[in-house]
Amino acid sequence: MKLKLCGSGLVHSVLGCLLMVAVSGSGMAAEPRDSGWYVGAGAGVNWISDMKQAGWNRDTVCYPEDDCDDRDVGGYRWFYDLDADTGSLLEIAVGRSFGNLRLELSASLRENDIDQEFTGITYLDGSTRVAKATSNYSSKTRTSVDDLETRTLSLNAYYDFPLEDSRITPYLGAGVGVSHVKVSGLVFEAEYACSAGCDYHPAEYYNSFQDESLSDTVFSKHLHVGADYDLGDGFLLGMKLSYSVVDDMRDKGRYVDHPIPDLPNHTKIRDMDHWSLSLGLKYLFGR
Repeated sequence: MKLKLCGSGLVHSVLGCLLMVAVSGSGMAAEPRDSGWYVGAGAGVNWISDMKQAGWNRDTVCYPEDDCDDRDVGGYRWFYDLDADTGSLLEIAVGRSFGNLRLELSASLRENDIDQEFTGITYLDGSTRVAKATSNYSSKTRTSVDDLETRTLSLNAYYDFPLEDSRITPYLGAGVGVSHVKVSGLVFEAEYACSAGCDYHPAEYYNSFQDESLSDTVFSKHLHVGADYDLGDGFLLGMKLSYSVVDDMRDKGRYVDHPIPDLPNHTKIRDMDHWSLSLGLKYLFGR
Protein backbone atom coordinates (compact mmCIF):
# COMPACT_ATOMS: atom_id res chain seq x y z
CA MET A 1 0.00 0.00 0.00
CA LYS A 2 2.87 2.34 0.78
CA LEU A 3 4.49 1.64 -2.58
CA LYS A 4 1.20 2.44 -4.33
CA LEU A 5 1.02 5.85 -2.61
CA CYS A 6 4.50 6.75 -3.79
CA GLY A 7 3.67 5.79 -7.35
CA SER A 8 0.36 7.64 -7.78
CA GLY A 9 -0.34 11.28 -8.65
CA LEU A 10 1.63 14.31 -7.50
CA VAL A 11 -0.32 14.97 -4.31
CA HIS A 12 -0.51 11.33 -3.20
CA SER A 13 3.10 10.74 -4.18
CA VAL A 14 4.55 13.61 -2.15
CA LEU A 15 2.16 13.16 0.78
CA GLY A 16 2.54 9.38 0.92
CA CYS A 17 6.30 9.34 0.62
CA LEU A 18 6.84 12.04 3.24
CA LEU A 19 4.50 10.25 5.63
CA MET A 20 6.39 7.01 5.08
CA VAL A 21 9.68 8.73 5.89
CA ALA A 22 8.22 10.25 9.04
CA VAL A 23 6.66 7.01 10.26
CA SER A 24 9.62 4.79 9.43
CA GLY A 25 12.02 7.39 10.83
CA SER A 26 10.26 7.49 14.19
CA GLY A 27 11.81 4.10 14.97
CA MET A 28 15.35 5.42 14.49
CA ALA A 29 14.90 8.95 15.77
CA ALA A 30 17.90 11.01 16.81
CA GLU A 31 18.16 13.08 19.96
CA PRO A 32 15.63 15.95 20.23
CA ARG A 33 16.63 19.20 18.60
CA ASP A 34 17.78 22.22 20.55
CA SER A 35 15.16 24.86 21.32
CA GLY A 36 15.30 28.26 19.66
CA TRP A 37 13.79 30.84 17.32
CA TYR A 38 13.77 30.65 13.54
CA VAL A 39 12.43 32.51 10.50
CA GLY A 40 11.43 31.10 7.16
CA ALA A 41 10.16 31.93 3.68
CA GLY A 42 8.81 29.81 0.87
CA ALA A 43 7.27 29.86 -2.60
CA GLY A 44 5.38 27.33 -4.65
CA VAL A 45 2.10 26.42 -6.31
CA ASN A 46 -1.46 25.86 -5.14
CA TRP A 47 -4.51 24.29 -6.71
CA ILE A 48 -8.23 24.17 -5.94
CA SER A 49 -10.98 21.75 -6.94
CA ASP A 50 -14.12 23.13 -8.60
CA MET A 51 -15.75 25.87 -6.53
CA LYS A 52 -19.44 26.81 -6.46
CA GLN A 53 -20.84 30.33 -6.76
CA ALA A 54 -24.43 31.19 -5.83
CA GLY A 55 -26.16 34.55 -5.68
CA TRP A 56 -29.53 36.14 -5.10
CA ASN A 57 -31.34 39.48 -5.17
CA ARG A 58 -34.81 40.92 -4.65
CA ASP A 59 -35.30 42.06 -8.22
CA THR A 60 -39.09 42.33 -8.70
CA VAL A 61 -38.92 43.06 -12.45
CA CYS A 62 -40.66 40.62 -14.80
CA TYR A 63 -38.31 40.58 -17.78
CA PRO A 64 -40.01 40.63 -21.21
CA GLU A 65 -38.55 37.29 -22.36
CA ASP A 66 -40.01 35.50 -19.29
CA ASP A 67 -43.47 34.07 -18.78
CA CYS A 68 -44.06 35.78 -15.42
CA ASP A 69 -46.81 38.35 -16.10
CA ASP A 70 -49.25 36.56 -13.79
CA ARG A 71 -46.92 35.95 -10.84
CA ASP A 72 -45.30 38.04 -8.11
CA VAL A 73 -41.56 38.02 -8.81
CA GLY A 74 -39.84 38.25 -5.44
CA GLY A 75 -36.29 38.02 -6.78
CA TYR A 76 -33.84 35.70 -8.52
CA ARG A 77 -31.22 33.06 -7.64
CA TRP A 78 -28.32 32.12 -9.93
CA PHE A 79 -25.62 29.46 -9.86
CA TYR A 80 -22.15 29.01 -11.39
CA ASP A 81 -19.30 26.51 -11.34
CA LEU A 82 -15.86 28.10 -10.85
CA ASP A 83 -12.75 26.39 -12.22
CA ALA A 84 -9.50 27.72 -10.73
CA ASP A 85 -6.19 27.45 -12.59
CA THR A 86 -3.06 26.32 -10.75
CA GLY A 87 -1.81 29.41 -8.91
CA SER A 88 1.12 30.81 -7.00
CA LEU A 89 1.99 30.71 -3.31
CA LEU A 90 4.22 32.97 -1.20
CA GLU A 91 4.75 32.45 2.54
CA ILE A 92 6.79 33.93 5.39
CA ALA A 93 6.96 32.58 8.94
CA VAL A 94 8.49 33.04 12.35
CA GLY A 95 8.58 30.24 14.90
CA ARG A 96 10.15 28.75 17.98
CA SER A 97 11.16 25.15 18.53
CA PHE A 98 10.89 23.34 21.86
CA GLY A 99 12.90 20.23 21.17
CA ASN A 100 11.01 18.37 18.46
CA LEU A 101 7.87 20.51 18.86
CA ARG A 102 7.57 23.79 16.96
CA LEU A 103 5.04 26.62 17.12
CA GLU A 104 4.92 28.89 14.09
CA LEU A 105 3.06 32.02 12.98
CA SER A 106 2.85 32.26 9.20
CA ALA A 107 1.44 34.67 6.62
CA SER A 108 0.74 33.47 3.08
CA LEU A 109 -0.61 34.76 -0.22
CA ARG A 110 -2.26 32.50 -2.82
CA GLU A 111 -3.53 33.69 -6.21
CA ASN A 112 -5.59 31.76 -8.79
CA ASP A 113 -7.16 32.77 -12.09
CA ILE A 114 -10.80 31.63 -12.40
CA ASP A 115 -13.05 30.48 -15.23
CA GLN A 116 -16.82 30.75 -14.67
CA GLU A 117 -19.54 28.48 -16.07
CA PHE A 118 -23.24 29.34 -15.73
CA THR A 119 -25.33 26.41 -14.42
CA GLY A 120 -28.79 27.79 -13.72
CA ILE A 121 -31.21 30.50 -12.55
CA THR A 122 -34.51 30.35 -10.62
CA TYR A 123 -36.88 32.75 -8.95
CA LEU A 124 -36.11 33.62 -5.35
CA ASP A 125 -38.47 30.95 -4.02
CA GLY A 126 -36.62 28.28 -6.04
CA SER A 127 -39.27 27.85 -8.72
CA THR A 128 -38.23 27.50 -12.37
CA ARG A 129 -37.85 30.58 -14.54
CA VAL A 130 -39.95 29.95 -17.67
CA ALA A 131 -39.35 31.64 -21.03
CA LYS A 132 -42.20 33.01 -23.15
CA ALA A 133 -43.11 31.04 -26.25
CA THR A 134 -42.63 34.17 -28.38
CA SER A 135 -41.20 37.59 -27.56
CA ASN A 136 -40.17 40.65 -29.53
CA TYR A 137 -37.34 41.18 -27.07
CA SER A 138 -33.92 39.54 -27.15
CA SER A 139 -30.95 39.74 -24.80
CA LYS A 140 -27.22 39.08 -24.63
CA THR A 141 -25.59 38.19 -21.30
CA ARG A 142 -21.90 38.28 -20.36
CA THR A 143 -20.46 36.95 -17.09
CA SER A 144 -16.89 36.46 -15.91
CA VAL A 145 -14.54 36.37 -12.91
CA ASP A 146 -10.88 37.37 -13.04
CA ASP A 147 -9.12 35.81 -10.04
CA LEU A 148 -9.24 34.66 -6.43
CA GLU A 149 -6.75 36.00 -3.87
CA THR A 150 -6.38 34.32 -0.47
CA ARG A 151 -4.32 36.01 2.28
CA THR A 152 -3.95 33.79 5.34
CA LEU A 153 -2.56 34.34 8.84
CA SER A 154 -2.27 31.06 10.74
CA LEU A 155 -0.82 29.58 13.92
CA ASN A 156 0.64 26.13 13.31
CA ALA A 157 2.12 23.40 15.47
CA TYR A 158 4.68 20.99 14.01
CA TYR A 159 6.36 17.86 15.31
CA ASP A 160 9.76 16.98 13.88
CA PHE A 161 11.05 13.43 13.44
CA PRO A 162 14.86 13.89 13.32
CA LEU A 163 16.60 10.87 11.83
CA GLU A 164 19.78 9.49 13.33
CA ASP A 165 22.89 10.11 11.20
CA SER A 166 20.83 12.00 8.61
CA ARG A 167 20.52 15.62 7.51
CA ILE A 168 16.83 15.06 6.64
CA THR A 169 14.12 15.82 9.21
CA PRO A 170 10.51 14.90 8.28
CA TYR A 171 7.65 16.61 10.11
CA LEU A 172 3.87 16.72 10.49
CA GLY A 173 1.80 19.77 11.42
CA ALA A 174 -1.63 21.30 11.87
CA GLY A 175 -2.92 24.82 12.38
CA VAL A 176 -5.81 27.26 12.44
CA GLY A 177 -6.12 30.79 11.14
CA VAL A 178 -8.08 33.44 9.33
CA SER A 179 -8.15 33.94 5.56
CA HIS A 180 -9.08 37.13 3.73
CA VAL A 181 -10.50 35.98 0.38
CA LYS A 182 -11.10 38.40 -2.48
CA VAL A 183 -12.76 37.74 -5.82
CA SER A 184 -11.77 40.37 -8.40
CA GLY A 185 -13.41 41.29 -11.69
CA LEU A 186 -16.84 39.82 -10.99
CA VAL A 187 -18.81 40.94 -14.06
CA PHE A 188 -22.44 40.53 -15.04
CA GLU A 189 -23.87 42.34 -18.06
CA ALA A 190 -27.27 41.93 -19.73
CA GLU A 191 -28.19 43.99 -22.80
CA TYR A 192 -31.71 43.95 -24.27
CA ALA A 193 -32.96 44.74 -27.75
CA CYS A 194 -36.41 44.61 -29.33
CA SER A 195 -37.93 44.57 -32.81
CA ALA A 196 -40.85 46.77 -33.83
CA GLY A 197 -43.97 46.47 -31.74
CA CYS A 198 -42.47 45.90 -28.27
CA ASP A 199 -45.30 46.21 -25.75
CA TYR A 200 -43.32 47.00 -22.60
CA HIS A 201 -40.61 49.45 -21.63
CA PRO A 202 -37.87 50.38 -24.13
CA ALA A 203 -35.32 47.60 -24.36
CA GLU A 204 -32.57 49.55 -22.61
CA TYR A 205 -34.77 49.86 -19.51
CA TYR A 206 -33.99 46.22 -18.69
CA ASN A 207 -30.20 46.48 -19.07
CA SER A 208 -28.05 45.45 -16.08
CA PHE A 209 -24.33 45.83 -15.40
CA GLN A 210 -22.15 44.85 -12.44
CA ASP A 211 -18.34 45.01 -12.25
CA GLU A 212 -16.73 44.87 -8.83
CA SER A 213 -14.61 42.94 -6.35
CA LEU A 214 -16.08 41.01 -3.42
CA SER A 215 -14.26 39.93 -0.26
CA ASP A 216 -14.74 38.30 3.12
CA THR A 217 -12.64 37.22 6.12
CA VAL A 218 -13.25 33.59 7.14
CA PHE A 219 -11.76 30.87 9.32
CA SER A 220 -9.37 28.32 7.86
CA LYS A 221 -7.77 25.07 9.05
CA HIS A 222 -4.53 23.54 7.81
CA LEU A 223 -2.68 20.21 7.70
CA HIS A 224 1.00 19.96 6.75
CA VAL A 225 3.56 17.29 5.93
CA GLY A 226 7.12 17.98 4.88
CA ALA A 227 10.82 17.47 5.32
CA ASP A 228 13.83 19.76 5.87
CA TYR A 229 17.41 19.21 4.77
CA ASP A 230 20.16 20.67 6.98
CA LEU A 231 22.47 22.81 4.82
CA GLY A 232 24.65 23.75 7.79
CA ASP A 233 25.28 27.11 9.52
CA GLY A 234 21.66 27.19 10.72
CA PHE A 235 20.03 26.97 7.25
CA LEU A 236 17.39 24.37 6.36
CA LEU A 237 16.04 23.74 2.86
CA GLY A 238 12.65 22.08 2.85
CA MET A 239 9.59 20.97 0.92
CA LYS A 240 6.08 21.18 2.39
CA LEU A 241 2.70 19.90 1.22
CA SER A 242 -0.33 21.56 2.84
CA TYR A 243 -4.08 21.08 2.70
CA SER A 244 -6.24 24.03 3.77
CA VAL A 245 -9.96 24.02 4.55
CA VAL A 246 -11.44 27.49 3.96
CA ASP A 247 -14.93 28.49 5.09
CA ASP A 248 -17.48 29.92 2.63
CA MET A 249 -17.16 33.57 1.65
CA ARG A 250 -20.16 35.89 1.52
CA ASP A 251 -20.43 39.50 0.38
CA LYS A 252 -22.94 42.02 -0.94
CA GLY A 253 -22.54 44.09 -4.10
CA ARG A 254 -24.48 46.59 -6.19
CA TYR A 255 -25.17 47.06 -9.86
CA VAL A 256 -23.71 49.95 -11.85
CA ASP A 257 -26.86 49.89 -13.99
CA HIS A 258 -30.18 48.16 -13.22
CA PRO A 259 -33.95 48.75 -13.71
CA ILE A 260 -34.18 49.10 -9.90
CA PRO A 261 -31.67 51.77 -8.77
CA ASP A 262 -29.24 50.78 -5.95
CA LEU A 263 -30.50 47.20 -5.85
CA PRO A 264 -28.11 45.03 -3.80
CA ASN A 265 -27.17 41.45 -4.68
CA HIS A 266 -25.60 38.76 -2.54
CA THR A 267 -22.85 36.30 -3.48
CA LYS A 268 -21.64 33.12 -1.77
CA ILE A 269 -18.61 31.07 -2.88
CA ARG A 270 -17.91 27.67 -1.34
CA ASP A 271 -15.50 24.74 -1.77
CA MET A 272 -12.40 26.97 -1.65
CA ASP A 273 -10.31 24.22 0.02
CA HIS A 274 -6.91 24.00 -1.60
CA TRP A 275 -3.62 22.13 -1.74
CA SER A 276 -0.24 23.83 -1.89
CA LEU A 277 3.30 22.58 -2.49
CA SER A 278 6.19 24.86 -1.58
CA LEU A 279 9.96 24.98 -1.41
CA GLY A 280 11.20 26.92 1.62
CA LEU A 281 14.27 28.09 3.46
CA LYS A 282 14.55 28.40 7.26
CA TYR A 283 17.23 30.05 9.37
CA LEU A 284 17.73 28.83 12.93
CA PHE A 285 19.16 31.47 15.27
CA GLY A 286 22.04 30.44 17.50
CA ARG A 287 23.10 27.46 15.40
